[in-house]
Formats: sequence, C-alpha cells, structure tokens
Amino acid sequence: MDFESFFPYIHRLAKRLVRFRRSAMLDEQDLASAAVSALWQKCREQSLDERRAKQVIKYAMLDALRSSNIAKMPRSTSISQAIQAYRQAAQPDAIDRAHFDDPIEAWENAELVRQIASKLEKLARGDQILMSLLFEQELSFQEAAEVLGMTKSQVYHRYQAILAWVRRELGLSEASGRR
Repeated sequence: MDFESFFPYIHRLAKRLVRFRRSAMLDEQDLASAAVSALWQKCREQSLDERRAKQVIKYAMLDALRSSNIAKMPRSTSISQAIQAYRQAAQPDAIDRAHFDDPIEAWENAELVRQIASKLEKLARGDQILMSLLFEQELSFQEAAEVLGMTKSQVYHRYQAILAWVRRELGLSEASGRR
C-alpha cells in the first residue's frame, strides 16, 4: 500500500468534516494530522487494504472532532452561564456567593420559550427549516445558505426578518432583542 496515495482523500475528507468541529482551535490540518498519524500507526502494526485504510482515516478524524470541545458542558448550559460558573469556581470564596436560580425567573424564561415556539410554528415551512438549521443544527449562515441553495446574505436577511416578526408578534421592542 502506498501511504502517500491517501493524502488527497485525507485532505478532501478533512475539508468536509471541519465544519463539525466544536472549537475553532481545530482546523483541517489538525484533522489531516490525526488521520495521517493513525494511518501510519496502523500500517506499522499490520498491512491494510484500501477500504480498511479509509476507515482508519475516517475514525481518526471523527475522534479528533469528538474531542475538540474546549470545555465539556451540557447543551442546556449557555456559554455565558458556563463562563460565569468557571469564573466563580476559580475564586476561593465562590461557595459563599453561590447563585441559585430563582424558580419564578426560570418559569418566566420557559414561558417565553414556549411562546416563541408557538409563533415559529406559524411560519412558512421554508422559514421553519431555516430556523431549525440555525438553532437546532447549529449551522452558520454560510452552511445554511449552502443547504437551502441561497446566498449567505439572503439567509441573513431572511433570519433578521423572522426575528423582527417574532418580536412584533410577542410585543417586544426591537431594542430589547439586540445586544
């Protein structure tokens, strides 16, 4: 087996898989390096046919993607909450100032989410798909544009229009939705 004949395959696969990374600290070269290293290791242990070599490459890249989180945290925790918890835990008297969620505030937030969900159900199917791609699938505007066959600008402007419509439907001011 010619080890270098897999380089084009490795780079094509890395280019496709890099969009699934969980941290910007991982790039195509990191995925390619993980694959080449795993392939070299397996080739030293045993001879590989082309099918098995491609499996080794793919699993090495997927393993690198799985471990690409900077910090492991549950999906239900927002980034700002995680950063705040980390900062508090880093301080020695953090336990004395521990913040516990107010159940009324939690209920109000959950109610707002339910209201937004009910408004999104009224959207056209294409707009629902767009919002699903952006929030549930966590795609970027560019990736959503590729999926929907639109330009990035069209996706962005459609997204902004949907947000404005939801704010109007909920009676929220435009300024309250901006940061």
